[in-house]
Amino acid sequence: MATWVHDEIADTDRYVETVTPLAADPAVQNAVTTRVTDAIFTRLDVQAVTQDAVNALADQGLPPRATASLSALVTPLVNGIHGFVEDAVGKIIRSDQFQEAWVAANREAHAQMVAVLTGKTGGAIQVEGNTVSVNLAAVIDAVKTRLQDAGFALADKIPEVNAQFTIMQSADITKAQTAFRTLSALARALPIVALLLLAAAVALAPSRRKALVIGAFVVAASMVLLGAALNAFRIIYLDAVPPDRVPPAAAAAIYDQLVGFIRLNLRAVLVVFLAVALIAWLTGPWAPALAVRRATGRAVDTVRHGGERAGLNTGAFGVALYNMRTPLRAGVLGIAVLVYVMAAHPTGAFALTVLLVAGLVILLIELLARPPAADDVTGAQPSGA
Repeated sequence: MATWVHDEIADTDRYVETVTPLAADPAVQNAVTTRVTDAIFTRLDVQAVTQDAVNALADQGLPPRATASLSALVTPLVNGIHGFVEDAVGKIIRSDQFQEAWVAANREAHAQMVAVLTGKTGGAIQVEGNTVSVNLAAVIDAVKTRLQDAGFALADKIPEVNAQFTIMQSADITKAQTAFRTLSALARALPIVALLLLAAAVALAPSRRKALVIGAFVVAASMVLLGAALNAFRIIYLDAVPPDRVPPAAAAAIYDQLVGFIRLNLRAVLVVFLAVALIAWLTGPWAPALAVRRATGRAVDTVRHGGERAGLNTGAFGVALYNMRTPLRAGVLGIAVLVYVMAAHPTGAFALTVLLVAGLVILLIELLARPPAADDVTGAQPSGA
């Protein structure tokens, strides 16, 4: 969670990457279309303008029947104008122009994100009471221009509009601001502290390997609990957002997009610590682990000897690999850990790929390694035993 707060707030590119897909989400597009259309009609009294036009025609001495017919057309005319404006808004919201405006607005707004969580306001992001929203002024200006180009003269009367699109509404924003300040300060320290505590627990345990297996499973279980907590909080979030401010479908899309980074990273940590638990167990003294190692050693020896009978003998190079296989294994695992740590935002698939590649490299070393001839003559144990 601390890493997510740090990256989403401190890294502008990461934040923009997170929110950019929302501009193409149909639920969000529909919600923004409705919000922009309502903002325009709230400030442009089409009903009154249409009624004034009908009254002006009636004052020209039209017959009573014609006047009554014109009055009856007010509502259909207003509805038609509303549909025309909404259609124009929808087209621009679904266009590349909106995509660019959305990205630009969010990039500009990102500079205000820290200010939001520290209680400051201003810019594109606004905090009013318990509501956090984004200013849609740039989108409304673009719609106004499009309506003017389409010949909708009334668009000239649309004043400057600072309509807000609600991102989040919660009574706990003050608590979130306090939590943000704490997590922001500890974002880099918390992972290190957690790993040091795990290492200390293993070092102090009577059975270190068993403690490592248990500790790794505990970390993996905590990732599962975090995933469950995110799913539970999704329900709370959707219940807390008023449907008249943000439609449920749009709110769900926003939540899923914002927490997507957390989901990816918890899967990555889950995969890594399950692998740590598996490796620690496989290298332990337990009978099932010994049986697995013996079976693997026999399989490797079978393949190796089959290659030798086919003329594939690694000779002195294979003997050197055999003698150095322990440090080579440690080196491969060390490189795998370094690759994982250096990745900006590792995912579960990335972690699994790194582990599989490391496993294949270790397996290749085992297949190429060749016990010295003296060991073969004396009947040495298989390399994997």
